[in-house]
Amino acid sequence: MKAKATATRHPYAAIEHRVIDSPAYADLSFSARSLLIMMARQLTRDNNGHLHAAFKWCKPYGFGSEHTLRAAIAELISHGFIHRTRSHGANGAWARYAVTWLPIRNREGLFLSSFEACAWRNWEPTNKKSSRQKVLEQSGRKCSFTPQHPAETAGNPPAKSADNELIPCRGDFAAGVGAALKTKKAARGARGAWIAAELARLADVGLAGHQCFAIPAERKPTWH
Repeated sequence: MKAKATATRHPYAAIEHRVIDSPAYADLSFSARSLLIMMARQLTRDNNGHLHAAFKWCKPYGFGSEHTLRAAIAELISHGFIHRTRSHGANGAWARYAVTWLPIRNREGLFLSSFEACAWRNWEPTNKKSSRQKVLEQSGRKCSFTPQHPAETAGNPPAKSADNELIPCRGDFAAGVGAALKTKKAARGARGAWIAAELARLADVGLAGHQCFAIPAERKPTWH
């Protein structure tokens, strides 16, 4: 007599291949992917729309902070993988969610007016802001601050391009440079006049033409 086979099937969390192979899924952070698995872990035959993502329940599965969990929820919603079917209640009731690739059979108490089936298929990438390291690599210099004077330069607006960053355009800066150049030119003129006068004096006393002579201390120029 042949022995009867014993069923050994265990529950499993399934995510369809079309979901995992989508560009929207590829764009998810690892925290959001982990949360999506935890959503699929809760699925039964008819409870889609009644899934939750409470921190108390997710913490043992590796979510170390509520901030990380909230960011993962927002990411899954924005990428179209889950839909919030009921908000967090005043009496402490957990918010409820539905995965969008499965139908919702039990609709009692849920808000589904904006629910979109398979919304992840309509996701489109957005232009993300360049990281600070990428900005440094593109411009070859820090655009908003310098290591020597971080406080003084942190408020300056960054250049729109590397070329513009190398050219100072502010009027007060240009005026300051012009004033400095005029001062430097005037100083050079004064030193030239003093040298000419000194040589004339030395010629009068018969010292002009000698290679070694001492300039009186009171007449020594101050060099800057």
